[in-house]
Amino acid sequence: MSRIVSDTELFTLMAQKEDHSAFQEIFNRYWDSLFDIALNKTKSPDLAQDLTQEVFISLWKYRQNIKIKTELKAYLVTMIKYGFFKMVAQKDQQFEELNSIGNPEPFHEINGFSLMEFNELYNKIAIITETLPPRCREIFLMNRTQNMSVEEIANNFNITPSTVRTHLAKATGTFKEQLAEDIALAGLLLMLFS
Repeated sequence: MSRIVSDTELFTLMAQKEDHSAFQEIFNRYWDSLFDIALNKTKSPDLAQDLTQEVFISLWKYRQNIKIKTELKAYLVTMIKYGFFKMVAQKDQQFEELNSIGNPEPFHEINGFSLMEFNELYNKIAIITETLPPRCREIFLMNRTQNMSVEEIANNFNITPSTVRTHLAKATGTFKEQLAEDIALAGLLLMLFS
């Protein structure tokens, strides 16, 4: 019986040894769940596929620069949500440019993530998440990174859905409070968590 290799081991093999089979295993483990999240955000199978592919392209391309502070899955889910936000922002900007010049040109596809921007966002999320009380943090992560519904979390902990909502509201309040001075980042984080 072969042993199951952890995400951390796979990521280390991929990043340090350029192990393509480790990357393939990560791809196989997370493609479906990331695609589902992207589909839920974009409502378009084609856009969801593009967004999910972009996450894996960026993961391979920037593998040596990525520092994962929590779980690989949480990092990938955050990349999907960040990619969706960037896609929307780029489409809005292109729409404004078209309106201002009155000369329709084809939209350009999203061309990768800004690793520096994403890492800043990811680090901020990790730092703030660590300040949450343990149960609140656990519920927040289950909801935001594992896409578990309020009802699923309530059943998991044998608590009421309103208790879960209270924990989620507390977590969101903590993010708002700690990001009060950085309005742009606060807006981005709140969009990611919606």
